[in-house]
Amino acid sequence: MGLPGGDLVLIAAAIAITISENLSNDDIELLAALFNAIGDNLALIATKREISEGAKE
Repeated sequence: MGLPGGDLVLIAAAIAITISENLSNDDIELLAALFNAIGDNLALIATKREISEGAKE
């Protein structure tokens, strides 16, 4: 994505606020844990791809 970092922070904050508006604290905590797990898995996938592409060179 070509957005500046500050824009990404604002977008993330707006999404978090919107999602959390009608949720309980328990639901917010569960979603936060889920999104962290998704982020960790995306980082793992990206790292694996970089390693695989480096091995091809």
